[in-house]
Amino acid sequence: MTSARVLCIPNFSEGRDEATIHAIADAAASAGVQIHHLSWDYDHHRMVLAFSGTPAQVKRAVLRAGAVAVERIDLNRHRGAHPRIGAVDVVPFVPLEGLTREQAVAFSHQVAKSFARRLRVPVYLYEHSARAGRIRDLPTLRKGEFEGWLGKRLTGEREPDFGPKRLHPTAGATIMGVRDPLIAYNLNLNPPDEAIAKRIARQIRAERETNPALRGVRALGLWLPTRGVAQVSLNITQTNQTDLYSVTEVVRRMAHALGAEVVETELIGVLSRDDVARALQTALGAVQIDARQIV
Repeated sequence: MTSARVLCIPNFSEGRDEATIHAIADAAASAGVQIHHLSWDYDHHRMVLAFSGTPAQVKRAVLRAGAVAVERIDLNRHRGAHPRIGAVDVVPFVPLEGLTREQAVAFSHQVAKSFARRLRVPVYLYEHSARAGRIRDLPTLRKGEFEGWLGKRLTGEREPDFGPKRLHPTAGATIMGVRDPLIAYNLNLNPPDEAIAKRIARQIRAERETNPALRGVRALGLWLPTRGVAQVSLNITQTNQTDLYSVTEVVRRMAHALGAEVVETELIGVLSRDDVARALQTALGAVQIDARQIV
């Protein structure tokens, strides 16, 4: 699989200590991967890193960055707007080329097993990597968060796929697996009213099964106190059906109906050429824009 490429977008529960943030990113880069994105937010208290490389490089990067995060992050002292269960909270893999989904899933199991053994952190497999009969979606696996499971024996449906049967005392648990491409996207509102952001998020969740523009969209309404920002935070999980421009326009209309407006947006992580092409085609009303036209 030396010609294969894997994209990895790990999320770490640290958005305030820049020394730790850069130590984690540097550890990943030392494995020879290509870094595509690094961002962090004080109020979310979270950093997102995106990198790609061969399976061997990506595995080394996850283990090296994970070791730094487990050493330096203590969730007992962590409070942020974003839900989390671990210092290395979630590690998604997206095969880019040279790997079937089955091969990518087998790779994710290898990484998860090594991660749990070396770092003594329980690992849950999710999405395509989840085993039959197991919980597979991220929100359910993260429910209760670090505080809800600390000190409890992890049994039954909460038993991890690899590693100890209790949370690591400072680093919690990690959720890891192969998922489909996803767009992480935030929309900030004016006036900065948390109640409006939460109402919009609830409306999105209520309509996503019936509104084609919201198919597969996960939404949270958040208040970011240090920035004075009310935010609608989205994960667009069905990018082949739901384009970024259409989602933005729906949220704009929802906000307007509540007396607010979207004043800025934030892309977290990476955006594929196919996703760019779909959004641009909708925004321009174009007959067709092919991703190969984007250079």
